[in-house]
Amino acid sequence: MTIEFKFKNPFGKRLYRLAQFICRNHGVRYRDEDVNPLRQEHKTDEFAFRFREPEPMQTHLVGDIRYHHQFFSRYLEFERDIVVYLPPSYRTQPHKRYPVLYIHDGNNAFDPRTSFAGVAWEINDTVERLIAEDKLQEIIVVAIYNTPARLYEYTWTQMVLEDVPQGGHGKKYARFLSKELKRFIDQRYRTLSDRMNTGIMCSSLGGLINFYIGRHYGDVFGNVAIMSPSFWWGNGIAYKHAQNYPQDLKVWMDIGIFECGSDQTQANAYVLKQTRLMREMLLQQGYAENKNFRYYEDPHGHHNEYSWGRRVHMPLEFFFGKNK
Repeated sequence: MTIEFKFKNPFGKRLYRLAQFICRNHGVRYRDEDVNPLRQEHKTDEFAFRFREPEPMQTHLVGDIRYHHQFFSRYLEFERDIVVYLPPSYRTQPHKRYPVLYIHDGNNAFDPRTSFAGVAWEINDTVERLIAEDKLQEIIVVAIYNTPARLYEYTWTQMVLEDVPQGGHGKKYARFLSKELKRFIDQRYRTLSDRMNTGIMCSSLGGLINFYIGRHYGDVFGNVAIMSPSFWWGNGIAYKHAQNYPQDLKVWMDIGIFECGSDQTQANAYVLKQTRLMREMLLQQGYAENKNFRYYEDPHGHHNEYSWGRRVHMPLEFFFGKNK
């Protein structure tokens, strides 16, 4: 006998997980079509999922954009949306494979409607322009939405803020990225999956987590963009962790002159000093400027999406440029 339950959206995720748990522990087969369409790795002899195709291209955005909603991770508390940009020749050259760039804070990557303060990096526009100008290889961009646990997921160690220990789940986020999401993207799309054709990019705490992903998962992500990094986290513990940093990566690091605001002279000087110190530490360990390491100070840069989007073409060309 088969019993089928259908739930109207939105159905609470925690209640859904409880029903899922009960099914698993009582040997009940079930299928999932709407709430968690991307759990393709969860297939055994006992049960399996059926999957929806990603939503069609959104015409209000430049390029071929695919949405994968509510991506599940066994390592993390929250599901999240994954948005994938596909390059111009993806549909017309079915045997071609492409490098992949993963970007955190993905809700800020493409669409101003989902971005913080209504300003996006519009990285898809930049990629399309650079390809048209013959300055960039065609690449796939995978934007990973942040969640209410952003502070925890983008920090490797804990820090006491307002007398409460916070952060420190970055190890789990890195496992999700390397073991679950990358595996899914490599299976679903035509990627060049080796480390030197795979990059990560983000800013602020996203730049900080990239520093650690490069340190611990350099065998997966060979190109690491650390933009406006929050090296202040953990009272500067990243400088201790920079010792013996792997030297076989390609690292982009940048900072804006006005990260803390144009009227915050002392704070800006402090942030600039921190980033310059990390640059010096990496150079002392063997990184070579303009070869496997590039550093940039944006003379007009603030700590916001507009500034990062305005200079994102530089790390893109450094990693995947045709004249790199």
